[in-house]
Amino acid sequence: MWQKEAQDKFGVETIESDMMKAALDDWVNIYQGKPPWIYPNDNDIQSFNFAKKLCNETARLTTLMLKITVDGSDRGKAVNKLMSSYVARMKNEECEKACAFGYIVLKPNGNTIDYVMPWDFEATHETDGKIDGGIFHDHYHEPEDKWYYTRLEYQRFEDWRVPQQNNVRIYRITNKTYKSAGTNGIGRECPINETVWAHLEEDKAYTDVQHPLFSIFKMPIANNIDLQSSLGVSVFSNALKELKGLDIAWTRFDDEVFDSQHITFLGDMLIEESGRPVGSRFSVGGILDKVGKLLPRRVRILPGSDTGGEYHEEIPSLQTADRVTGINHRLDMVGVKCGYSPGWFVLDGRTGRITATQVEADNQETIDYIKHIRDAFKVATDGLIYAIGFYLDLKNPNDRRTVYLPEEEYKELEAAGEEMKYYYTAHYALQDITYNFDEDRLRHWQYVQAGKYPLYRFYMKFEGMSEDEAKALVAEAKSENELQGGLFGEE
Repeated sequence: MWQKEAQDKFGVETIESDMMKAALDDWVNIYQGKPPWIYPNDNDIQSFNFAKKLCNETARLTTLMLKITVDGSDRGKAVNKLMSSYVARMKNEECEKACAFGYIVLKPNGNTIDYVMPWDFEATHETDGKIDGGIFHDHYHEPEDKWYYTRLEYQRFEDWRVPQQNNVRIYRITNKTYKSAGTNGIGRECPINETVWAHLEEDKAYTDVQHPLFSIFKMPIANNIDLQSSLGVSVFSNALKELKGLDIAWTRFDDEVFDSQHITFLGDMLIEESGRPVGSRFSVGGILDKVGKLLPRRVRILPGSDTGGEYHEEIPSLQTADRVTGINHRLDMVGVKCGYSPGWFVLDGRTGRITATQVEADNQETIDYIKHIRDAFKVATDGLIYAIGFYLDLKNPNDRRTVYLPEEEYKELEAAGEEMKYYYTAHYALQDITYNFDEDRLRHWQYVQAGKYPLYRFYMKFEGMSEDEAKALVAEAKSENELQGGLFGEE
């Protein structure tokens, strides 16, 4: 509904196909434990929601020991203040949602960061496979107010250029607000100053924007739902059949365990006295014997027995080993179809999960898979940091504009002797999947003691300091040591 109305309000076509919309609906339902193979009022198959576990594990490995520091100028220090909350959000929830839904959009709002889900974003334009235009939805409802408010924010590069400014393209942000009496439609347009978004401008054009003022973190997986689409797909999109099979296997295992209770069948004459009405030995708590004592709940009665001496025990046998083998097979197939090494997901951790003694090559598929996602995460975060810096520059128009560079480009300029006070960059620290922190820390400390590794880089890598903080600490320690050496020398 929102997509159609957003298109109409701005007179543009979105690039999300009906196939992608339907797939997104399925991914959302599967992630919430309501897959399409589970039917209401039918307990034949139950969902154990392994899709969420899969997304959680992928996000955990992607953001393992994640640290981001931004430095290199005053602008870098200002951007860095937002990074701690960004890292916390990505580690705890937002990266998992990106894995589940294929992508999320990261958009600065001038003060903090908005994490926009796919259903609140309509992509309208792309360049070289990268989305650089779209419509954002925002909603709110005041409890004491009968109105429901919606804001549509359209961001895009425009086709026409400004010749006197080196033929640069215009980047335009347009806001339109609406209110309705319910949630069935967007309603009628209303002035923006009547809403909580009154501080925003209705229309603003910029001529010095190099990249979109939003960034998309999408899964680096080829889209096989819509071959023409640049939108991301869920990490479990290629394993829906296997997830269904896993739910069936797990349900059958649970059913067997539930039905495995030891049962004793008794003829009704064994608990009923002659002349007493049949059924008088039943109570709310269970079955009573001839003297009124409650029998175990595993006892069942065989009514209408001839001799009264019927007695039979039923001891169901469990196919536990076979059931677990089947579940492990399906778990393994889900993992393999989603990019993990064989054996990464199993019920018995001793048979497949990674240990400190395993060879790294055994898990090379997982390592490569997570590396690709981490690369996509860094690209998305670089785009976000650029957008944050742009908004900070708007708040301080008298400051000279500083330039954000990816870490590799920043180091190249620094090595070439460039004056770096007008540049800033981000440093990413991520732990390897097969990484042993204590061993690596000890090894690098030995390098420092041997003079083969800079101490400030040790502080950056293992203490989470920025480059400026680490260098300042090293300089302070050196100064203190020189002072103490001088005093002792005088003595």
